[in-house]
Amino acid sequence: MQIRQQREDMSKESAILEAATRSFLRKGFSGVSMEEIARESNVAKQTLYSYFKGKDDLFRVIIRAQSDGFFSTLPHNDDQTQNIEEFLYIMGERAMDMLFKRDTLALYRVIVSETPRFPELGKFYWQSGAQAFTDRLSNFLTARGFPKGEAQSATEQFLSFMFGTLLTKTLLNKEYHPSKEEKKAHIEQAVSAFFMLNGQYVTEKVNP
Repeated sequence: MQIRQQREDMSKESAILEAATRSFLRKGFSGVSMEEIARESNVAKQTLYSYFKGKDDLFRVIIRAQSDGFFSTLPHNDDQTQNIEEFLYIMGERAMDMLFKRDTLALYRVIVSETPRFPELGKFYWQSGAQAFTDRLSNFLTARGFPKGEAQSATEQFLSFMFGTLLTKTLLNKEYHPSKEEKKAHIEQAVSAFFMLNGQYVTEKVNP
């Protein structure tokens, strides 16, 4: 009975999260009510509140789920089998794949539009995504001899070169989506710029 109940709870929670995600992406955070989410997920409002304290809590769970799914695909900082170049390429490819997914871009647009009214949501999204990604890469570089401050700067430079106007162009033009070749070219340019600007901290051999 306990296992059955756990499965039913997980099924209800999953239905709530799916319905809430659809609603938030369609109407934004401020345009959706808990009552609407309850109807969309086919659960009683009381049941909805037994899983989530409120709309803010529900939205944070959606952000965290997306973040956890992304970071589970990344290599760990203590992976000694990868050199800096390999690590940069892997991190760049995974970031590109995640960031330019349709749902990721839609959620990003929602966050940007809602942050002036709900700054804590914007802060949480930043900390769960971009900041956590920057920390992962920065810590990797620090472990391989970069001074801490330089590791942070090098990471920010790398991300700027990689995304740059590509992300802005995509966010502002819903009909545009970067091709696989475009994303690959941006990653290669970012890696090349990284070693050009930070060669003094790199002792390992870089592939031509």
